Amino acid sequence: MAGSRIKGITVEIGGDTTKLQTALKGVNSEIKNTQAQLKDVEKLLKLDPGNTELLAQKQKLLSSAVSETKEKLATLKTAAEQANQALANGDISKEQYDALQREIIETEEDLKKLEAQANQSATAVQKIATAGESLKSAGDKVSSAGEKLLPRLCCGHSAWCGCGKDSFRL
Repeated sequence: MAGSRIKGITVEIGGDTTKLQTALKGVNSEIKNTQAQLKDVEKLLKLDPGNTELLAQKQKLLSSAVSETKEKLATLKTAAEQANQALANGDISKEQYDALQREIIETEEDLKKLEAQANQSATAVQKIATAGESLKSAGDKVSSAGEKLLPRLCCGHSAWCGCGKDSFRL
């Protein structure tokens, strides 16, 4: 979408004058790659929603997507500053300027959605970690109770079960 909207706008980024479309080519490629990976992970999470490895990958990919989208937005805002001057000079048309503004708005909305997804994902990971800790704690309590009961149950009946005190040292 961005390619068709921002055609013909030239900006200076880092001292290099280039077409905005070319300047965004790398970051758009990174975003597209990250989105494809994220889509794959989300598809697999539908099959196994509790898979902690997939949840960690999703969180990492969302973090990357947020970072890449912020980079794109910064480039677009730099272009918008220069486009204001170019519009005043007559170097670009009002339609090109408006298209750039629409691209900025779309990128800001994408960023908001990604940040919301990242927050939801972080919350899910945190809930799973909390549940894991609760299960570990419960398991430790059951194990401790078993360790206390085993010598008493068996050693009281040593003639009957064939065990002695030394058989159950932990």
